[in-house]
Amino acid sequence: MNISKITLKRLATGCALVVLPSLLMAQAYVIAPNGSKVEVEKIRVRSNGDLVVTVQGQSRDITTEQYLQAVGIKPDEIAQAQALIQQGKDDEAAVILAEVIQSSRYQSWDAFAAEKLALIQLENDKIFEAKSTLDGIQKIYGDNMLTFFPFMEKVQWDVKVSSGDIAGLEEQLTMVLKSPDSTAERKARALIVRGDLKASRKDYKLAVLDYLRAEYFFGDNADLRAEALYKTATMFANIGDTGRLRKYSTLLKETYPDSEYASKPIGS
Repeated sequence: MNISKITLKRLATGCALVVLPSLLMAQAYVIAPNGSKVEVEKIRVRSNGDLVVTVQGQSRDITTEQYLQAVGIKPDEIAQAQALIQQGKDDEAAVILAEVIQSSRYQSWDAFAAEKLALIQLENDKIFEAKSTLDGIQKIYGDNMLTFFPFMEKVQWDVKVSSGDIAGLEEQLTMVLKSPDSTAERKARALIVRGDLKASRKDYKLAVLDYLRAEYFFGDNADLRAEALYKTATMFANIGDTGRLRKYSTLLKETYPDSEYASKPIGS
C-alpha cells in the first residue's frame, strides 16, 4: 500500500506523528506504509477496507492503498470472552468473539478475536470451523497477516495438528528452532506445537522435553508459558509421574492463576 506525502500531511494536521509501543494502547491509530503512526479519535471501516478516521473532530478518508494497518480501540468484549473461557463457557465466549471479528474488521482486534475463537473451535473438535475462521482473517490481511499478527502462525500449526495434515510440519518446526532469525517467542510456539505432534503419537516423554524447553528457555510470554506448564503437567499425568504432575500443575496455578489453563483439568 502507498500513501502520498499530501495525504500523510493531511492526516497529521494538528496531530503529531508518534510511535506507540503496542496494540494495547487505548488510543486508536493508523500506520502509514513508512511505519509512522498517526493517533486518531475514531476509525470507521467501509466494506472494502477503506477508512474514515476522525482527527481533532475532522473526518479524513483513507483508501486501502494509503495505509498499512489500522488499530482500533480494544473492544471490551475480548476481556469478557476471555473471562468466559476461564469459566469453561466456551459456547458463550465463541458468540462474543464472532461478533468482535465482524465489528473490528480491518482494525486488528479481529485477528486477536479470531485466534481465541479458532482455539475454542479446535478444543471442541470443530476443525473445519477453525480453518474457516483463519481463512477469513487471511482474506482481510493477505500476505501481511503473519507480519502484523505473528501469533496466528501457531494457530495455523494447531489446525494442521488437529486435522492430521502434518506432512513436513515437524521438519518445518525444527527449522524454525534452528533459524537465527526466529524470535524467542516464535521458538516457544514451535516447541509447543512440536510437543503436540509428539504427544499425538503418544511419545509423551519426548513431548514433555519440548514443553519444558519452551517454558524454561523461552518463557517470556505468559500465555505461552502457562500453556507449556499445563501441557508439561498433562504429559506427566499420561506417563504416571504423579510427583512431577503435582509440581508443574502447582507451578502453573501459583504463577498464572488467571490463565485459562490454570482451571483446566489435567489428565483423564
